[in-house]
Order: sequence, then structure tokens, then C-alpha cells
Amino acid sequence: MVDIFKPLLKNSKFLHLWASQLFSQLAINIMNFLLLVRIFTITGSTIAASLLWVSYALPAILIGPIAAASVDMVAKRKMLMITNLLQSLVILLYALAHTERFFLLFGVAFAYSFLNQFYVPAEQASLPGIVPKRLLPQANSLFFLTQQSALIAGFGVAGVLNKFLGFEYSLYLCSLFLLLAFISVSFLPRLATRERLPESFEKGIIKFFSRIVEGYKFIKENKNILAPFLLLMAMQIAGAVVVVNMPVLAVNIFKISINSGGLLIVVPAGIGAIVGSALVSKLLKGGLRKKKIIETSLFLVSLAILSLVFITPEISGWARIFFGALVIMVTGASFIGVMIPSQTFLQEATPGGMRGRVFGNYWFLVTLATIFPVIFSATLTELFGIQFLFTILAGLIFGGFIVSKKYGQKFIENEFSPNHEEE
Repeated sequence: MVDIFKPLLKNSKFLHLWASQLFSQLAINIMNFLLLVRIFTITGSTIAASLLWVSYALPAILIGPIAAASVDMVAKRKMLMITNLLQSLVILLYALAHTERFFLLFGVAFAYSFLNQFYVPAEQASLPGIVPKRLLPQANSLFFLTQQSALIAGFGVAGVLNKFLGFEYSLYLCSLFLLLAFISVSFLPRLATRERLPESFEKGIIKFFSRIVEGYKFIKENKNILAPFLLLMAMQIAGAVVVVNMPVLAVNIFKISINSGGLLIVVPAGIGAIVGSALVSKLLKGGLRKKKIIETSLFLVSLAILSLVFITPEISGWARIFFGALVIMVTGASFIGVMIPSQTFLQEATPGGMRGRVFGNYWFLVTLATIFPVIFSATLTELFGIQFLFTILAGLIFGGFIVSKKYGQKFIENEFSPNHEEE
């Protein structure tokens, strides 16, 4: 497996960009956990924790289209250097001033996310300029693997860092990571743009929103596209709801400290996702139907969620933590068991000329659709407890399983029959 990445690892330009991604991902994931823990420790409120998600989401909605359009009008290296440096300064200044005002942390999350709207598309747009076309699949795979690994590592070590270094010095470490990312991208070539700013900027914005409208109309008018699209969005929303409620899950269900939550909850989920990804890929390659994998995974997710919140708290000692971690691993694997076949189904059903419109704006729409459910779920947890919320979540997922079992085959036959295609 390592052999397929060897040509990339010999490319010094790629290594500089990859190092920047690694340091940036570690910084954001460690900071996310630190801020989440701080909010819950001070307020004990899941609603306050949900506002952290909103703080990250708002820039994607407000500035995301403009930032994405601007990337092709500025030299990529300059964009990467400026954003990394400013993000490092934002965290450094917050580390120095965090004792003054509690609500500053929401401003930090907003500012970091604001800058990230420029960094992420610049990073993605830089890859084709430093990697040969034939190596792009491997480069994208390595970037995806790094992103997932950094999520597991970041959340896994954040609690340990918070416990032994403290909140302030852990933030200094995040700031240092971003400074190292800044230094790393400074070694990249200029990656200049050929487009002119005023005309391209206006056209970029108009094109972005026109693609959203075109994609929306296409998805709405094609049920075979709409079904997997909605399922993917629903699972992403469910994942966001679980993350926001993670502190309560740690304290009330696992009965551990919040700092231990990252290591004992997020890491098992990440391991489960990796195992699930390998297993699902093998099953799909072996010819097992995507519908069957999705239905089985939906059933397992709903069963795992109920087991987590009702059985785990009744077990004592280390057996509770072991059982809970095992259930979390099953949940992570089953979550991927829904995501991969659904995404594959969507890719196969979407005509080549429309894939950019459908997938290009996916995260924009997911972010927009996530805000209300995240706040609403936090309110339910505050009022009725984590078990009530997770029971509803499991019920909705199980409802998806029932709908697929009852109507899924008929839907596939209607939407993909030759007569339907002729119409």
C-alpha cells in the first residue's frame, strides 16, 4: 500500500503542502476539543456548546461563496501563507486574553472558520499545480487519510494536553502548529493565477450561485438523485448532533471526565470508521448490493445508539468503558456503511455534466441544513436528557431503515427502469 504513495513522498513540493495540511488539521481538531470542553466545563450547557458549531458554520454560509471564488484570483502560496499566519495569530491572541472574557471563544471560532474558508479551497486548488495529473488520485487519498487521522489524533490527545499542559499552553501548541504550517507553505512555488481580479471575482460569484440553483433544480427534479442526497445530508446532521452532545455523553453515559471523552469516544469511533471503510469497500467489490449494506448499517446504527445510552450506564467499572467503546466502534463502522454506498450510488446516478453542481455545493448545503438541528438537539438534551435525544435519533434512523425496506426496491425499479428512462 505504501508503494503507491512513494512517488508523492519524493515530491518535495507535495510534502510541504501535506505538512501544512497535517499541522492545520491537528491544530483545528485539538482547538475544537479544547473549546468544547471549556464551554461545557464553565456553563454545563449543551446549548452553549451548540453555539460553537454555529460560530464555525456561519462563515461557511456568509463568506464561503466569495472565498471560493477569490481563490482563483490570488497566488495560491500567498493565500496559504496569509491564512495560516493569521490563524496562528488568532489562537495566540486568544491564548493570551482568554481569561478576560468567556465569550471570546465564540469569536475565535468564527475568525478561524472565516480564514479557513480561504485556506481550504486554496489548498485543494494547489494540488494540481504541484502534483502530476496521474498522481492526483493518490494525493487526494493521502489528504483524506491525513484528515481522518488528524481528527482521531487531535481529539485523542487534546484531553491529555488539557489535563497536563492546561488550556492556555495547549492553545500555544495549536498556534505553533499553524506557524509551522505557514513556514511549510512558504517553500511552495508561487502558484500564480492567470485570472484578473475584478472581472473574475464577479463572474466567480455569479457562477457559484448559478451552480447552486442549477444543482438544486436538478436534485429536486430527479428522485434517484434526491434520495441518496437527502440520506447523506441526514447522516451528516446526525453526526454533528452527536459531536455537540459528546461532553454529556462522556459525563452521563460513560461516567468519565470530559477530557477523557476524546480518547475514549472519538478514537473508537474513528477506528470503527476506518474498519468500516475497508469492509464496505470489500463488500461492494464483492458484488453485495448497496441497498443491502445501507439497510444493514441503518439498523446497526439505531441499535448501537440505543445500546449506548441505555445499557452502557448500567455496567460498572472498566467493563462500562470497554462496552461503550465497542458500541461506539460499531456505530462508526455502520455510519460509514451508510455513507460510502450512498455516495457511490449518488455518483453513479448523477450524469457527468452535473456532478460538479451536485457535489461541489454539498458541504455548503449540509452546513446550512445543520444549524437548526444542532441547536434544537442541544435544547432537547438540556430539557429531557441525552437518553431522550438519542432515542429520537435512533428512532429516526430506524425509520429510514423501515422506509428503505418497504419502498426502496420499488423506488429503484421505478426510477431506473427502461420505460422511466425513456420518459
